[in-house]
Amino acid sequence: MVLGPLVLPVHLVVLTISLGSGVFFFMLTSPFSKTRTRHVLSEMIGLFVWLVVFVWIGKVLLKWRLFFEDPVSILIYPSNHQALYIGIVFTVLYSLWAYRDREKLQGIGLSALVMLNYASFVYFFISVIWASGRAVYLGEMALGVVLVIWQVVVINRDSATSGWAGIAGALSVGKLILALQFGETFFFHYKVDLWFWIFIGMLFIPLFYKKKVRI
Repeated sequence: MVLGPLVLPVHLVVLTISLGSGVFFFMLTSPFSKTRTRHVLSEMIGLFVWLVVFVWIGKVLLKWRLFFEDPVSILIYPSNHQALYIGIVFTVLYSLWAYRDREKLQGIGLSALVMLNYASFVYFFISVIWASGRAVYLGEMALGVVLVIWQVVVINRDSATSGWAGIAGALSVGKLILALQFGETFFFHYKVDLWFWIFIGMLFIPLFYKKKVRI
């Protein structure tokens, strides 16, 4: 896509639209008060910045020799799924350090899950149109529809943590089914391994299983 003198990858434009939509729909349906919603959004933006930084670090670690020869090309070249893994692991470790209080960590995790599901649905909805209905994208979009409807119902039922644990579990199981059916699954434009979704489920399900998120 060409914007004046800039040439932007299509997936980057779609990703930006999707993340913006995730934030917008989260603000519309947030289970928190308005004050806490603004605070959580601020925290999520900070974590996203850290994720980008950690993904860059991941790219450097994966290609450190080339980094010393041509550092600019490493930083501007699109990251692969391995750099994403490193970025997410570092971001999770940072979050565990920064939010030692379980209730705060639950709030951050809940917000991340809600925005992820909204943004993912929008991303694959656009991808279905752009890629002329590629089967795996249709499957990803269908899973997104189920998760979005489920989380809207849970939000309207006072944020029962068992419901959020169920959504996190359904996300992992749904991705497992897609991987078995189509041989691949995606985290936005990243093609990821199945264990990535098992890892995501292991993060979110225990977080929501016992205690209730205070609104």
